[in-house]
Amino acid sequence: MKISAIIFSFLFIVQVSFSQTNSIENPPKRTWKILIKNGKSAEENFTLVGKTILENDFQIEKKDKEFLSIQTSPKNLKKLNALYYLNFLVKDSLIILTGMSKINLSLNYGGVTSESSYDKIINQGMRGSVAKESFNEMWKFAGLIPKSEYQFITD
Repeated sequence: MKISAIIFSFLFIVQVSFSQTNSIENPPKRTWKILIKNGKSAEENFTLVGKTILENDFQIEKKDKEFLSIQTSPKNLKKLNALYYLNFLVKDSLIILTGMSKINLSLNYGGVTSESSYDKIINQGMRGSVAKESFNEMWKFAGLIPKSEYQFITD
């Protein structure tokens, strides 16, 4: 009986430990989409996202009231030679947040210049890398939406 209790306790502790590693403070690796859940209508969420963008030193590049989507203008990553922008798709009780980032790099080889392109923001890489820092900025923005629950979509 004691062995069963010890095994059960061990399994419970292991389960709790794994659950905490993917908490709100620590989104899972390979997350590329953040679902922000709240109780607002699609129109209220559209307005909320727009106001939050403008109140936090972002600019709106594109907005589509028909499809309820907003895209920010590209913004520099602090301390890195890179740009990122955020995409929002809003629905009733849901804001879907994704983003794109790129390193400001151009290569000139034989008279042909090649520019870097935008890639999907994914929670990967080491601290200080463009991938990790752009995800951190996206995650920080998600935290600006009040009274919300979060769900993470990974690759």
